[in-house]
Order: sequence, then structure tokens, then C-alpha cells
Amino acid sequence: MRKTASLQAIRAYLGNKSTAVSAVELVDHFSERFNKTTIYRVLTRLEDEGEVHSVLGNDATMYYAMCHSKCSKEAHHDQHVHRQCRSCGEVSCVEVAIPALEAMDFQVEEAKVLLIGLCKNCQ
Repeated sequence: MRKTASLQAIRAYLGNKSTAVSAVELVDHFSERFNKTTIYRVLTRLEDEGEVHSVLGNDATMYYAMCHSKCSKEAHHDQHVHRQCRSCGEVSCVEVAIPALEAMDFQVEEAKVLLIGLCKNCQ
């Protein structure tokens, strides 16, 4: 993977976040350096390479977070739950096993589960 300035900047930004980041936040943050098309192209590339995963939020916005498993171009292994606060909108990953996925007579390639509620700060 060619390491362009936009790829390195977006990878570093996502790597420094403890929560998922919306595509809108990335476009706003990098608007002075990169155009919107470049940002979306980099996000697609990072996801295709298995470095990040995405989840569609309750607000119809796509959120991105770094993969913490040994994900690759061939397969994402980050099968976990996401949660979104109904009040502040924060999206975060929850590292819990989803036993039903392993028990089914079906090869799961990707799971996108979103729980909606109130985060600790908004309760």
C-alpha cells in the first residue's frame, strides 16, 4: 500500500481515537488539507486493507474505527458490538463475544451490531 500523506494522516487520526469517528468529522478535520473525495477514498482503502472497520450509526452516518484483530484484505475478524449514545452521539466498540455467530450453521464474514442507549456521561 502506497503511503500517501492523506493515508498517513487519516490512519494516525483514527489510531489516536478511543471511539469510532464519523466520516463527517474526518472531512471537517481535514478540510484544509484534503478534499472530501480523497478522504472517502482513503477510508475505503483502509477498510479494504483490513485496517479499519465501519458501522452505520443510528443517525445514518458512517463511523470508522481501527481494527484490533488480525484483520486483512481477505477478511475482517473484528466481530463485535458497537454502541451509540442517543444523547451525545458517541459511537464506541464493545469487545464482547457473540456466541450465536459461532453456533449457527452459517459462515459469518462480517457482523455489524449497533446498540443504542445512553453513555455513562449522558445518563
